[in-house]
Order: sequence, then structure tokens, then C-alpha cells
Amino acid sequence: MKKKVTVAIDGPSSSGKSTIAKLVAKHFNFTYIDSGSIYRAITYVALKNNLIKTGDIDVVSLIDLLNNCSISFSFNSNNQNVIKLDDISVEDEIRTFEISNNVSLIAEKNEIRKYVLKIQKDISNNKSVVMDGRDIGSVVFPNADFKFFLDASIDVRALRRWNELKLTEKDLKFEEVKKDLLKRDKKDINRKFSPLRRSKDSTLINSDRLDISEVVKHIIGIIKKEI
Repeated sequence: MKKKVTVAIDGPSSSGKSTIAKLVAKHFNFTYIDSGSIYRAITYVALKNNLIKTGDIDVVSLIDLLNNCSISFSFNSNNQNVIKLDDISVEDEIRTFEISNNVSLIAEKNEIRKYVLKIQKDISNNKSVVMDGRDIGSVVFPNADFKFFLDASIDVRALRRWNELKLTEKDLKFEEVKKDLLKRDKKDINRKFSPLRRSKDSTLINSDRLDISEVVKHIIGIIKKEI
């Protein structure tokens, strides 16, 4: 096996990227990196400091705050990352509907994407990684050893996300989640910097009719064949 292997998994929100990337990383004992959690942590900082108002972001103040705090990862027993803000885990705080509803506003700002890109490069240095996101194969690791693009219909993705969120947000309606996903898709696809695009050299996997284990098995098979 190569000393260092990079696996990029991209796709729209709730396409199963994170769950599948974790399982693939665990199989090969690679380091899993959830790039979306970085944007969520930044969104958490922005909301906590009232820097998002009526769809507008005070980017200058936000970057200033980020330069004076620490966003980092620790790794649990499964070699998976736990995101921390000033050495305090914010895993639970960044998984709310409010964060999901605002993260695309954060992700479309080029200054913030440059800030995140440095973190992504630093934490993946000199190790085999599986990283998921929306621009991993196209921007972060254009020369990744393996690139996958996961997709699913809007109804399937919305149902997955709703089932996840309603465990803690019981009054949340399915249509609210679907509307939010459609809005996020539009922003991700049309943003000026690093838009959601499938790399031409990536393997497309539609999971409408596949369960998690089937997608994971397919990806593992492709990687094993090459390495």
C-alpha cells in the first residue's frame, strides 16, 4: 500500500457523505476528516457573536474572531475527528437546525474558504485520510488518489436529515428540512467560490436505492482494487 492515500468524498447536503466516509476510513484505518464540521464551527462562532443578521455576515469581524481563537481536531479511539473550539468540543452545538440553516452563508465567503483550506491542509499532512465535503476533489485535493461524488434525490436526502434532526428537535417539520436543503443546494451550486461540482475524474454513486453498507462496500472495493 502507498505510504499516504487521500480519498475525497463530495456531494450535496445529506447525501450520506459523513457516515460513509467514517466507515471507509475505519475499514482502512485512515484518518477521517469532516470538513463540513469546520464550516459549522465557524457558523457557531458567527451566531454566538451576532455576526449574522438578516442574511448578511460581518466577515471582517468574523475573520478577526477566528484569528484569535482556535479551531482544532482531536481524534477518538476510532481515529475519527472531534472538532474543538478553544480546546472545548462543540460537536453537539454545531449539529442543530439553526446551524444548518446558516452554514451556506458562511461557506460562500471566499475569505472563510481560504481560512478553512489551510486547516484542511494542515490536519491532513503526512497521513492517509478520507475527507468529505463539497469541494474536496475539485479544490482541496485535486490530485486525490480516489474521488467519489455521492448523490441522492431531494426527497431521500430531506428524509434522512429530518430523521436525524427530529430526535432532538421534535417540532421540526419535514417540509422545513426539505426547503432548507433546496436553499442550501442552490447556494452551494451557484456560489462564486468553490461551488459544488462533480469532478470529471470522480466516481458518481447515487444512493437512492442503496443503503449505507452497499455504498461503503462499493467504495472499499474500488480502493482495494487499486491499492
